[in-house]
Amino acid sequence: MIPDRPTIYDYLVLGLQPKDVIATFNWDPLLMLAHRRNRGIPGLELPDIRFLHGSVYYSSCLEHDVLACPGEQCPKCDSPLANSELIFPLEDKDYGQDPLISRDWKIVTGQLSRAFHLTIFGYSGPRTDQRARQMLRDGWHGPSGSSENPSSIRHFSHVELVDVAGPNKLERNWSEFISFGHSMIVREFWASTIARWPRRTAEYKIAASLHGIPSQRLGPLRTQSLAELQEFHAQIAQTESHDRS
Repeated sequence: MIPDRPTIYDYLVLGLQPKDVIATFNWDPLLMLAHRRNRGIPGLELPDIRFLHGSVYYSSCLEHDVLACPGEQCPKCDSPLANSELIFPLEDKDYGQDPLISRDWKIVTGQLSRAFHLTIFGYSGPRTDQRARQMLRDGWHGPSGSSENPSSIRHFSHVELVDVAGPNKLERNWSEFISFGHSMIVREFWASTIARWPRRTAEYKIAASLHGIPSQRLGPLRTQSLAELQEFHAQIAQTESHDRS
């Protein structure tokens, strides 16, 4: 179970906006537990979450795309929710077999095609996930999966790698995702854009890359109080509805 104090999962779900997507390969319940306990804070909308290998604590409606936990009902039709299957670490994975996993993959690849900033957090892209890498690459660069002729947004977008591996190894491993050498490599979460510019990751990069305007850091806030962390992000979120309008 998740501890009472803030975890990295809380920082992730609080530090991103509804337009952002967290795509995870983990089966464990921690991300959904963090999402559930941070729901309902006035003015603080949470990001979308997609489970590309399924999760033991994720349920959804087969008719309506809702993010929920086992035992809950669909808020749109009151139907019982379905649990996704779990995709095991086999070399030949069938992502189209389970309707919930298939739907999540379609959403993620579609969002990648429009994304400006991509963070890869602790995922090494092992050989058993070659099909997953190809699908992510196709979403990021288009069906060809090539970074040689990227769309106009890829001329300015960055890939951020949060990993303890060495920079040379990481750049080689993810070279097909990185356009024009635009990579950001950090060893820990606290140095990432989500920690330093919570709920403003894309805005920070757009201001710097397109307009040459540096953005003042907003974090990280490191605290042992979940309530303090929620209030910190709620204050940042106060301007978001105005910005979207």
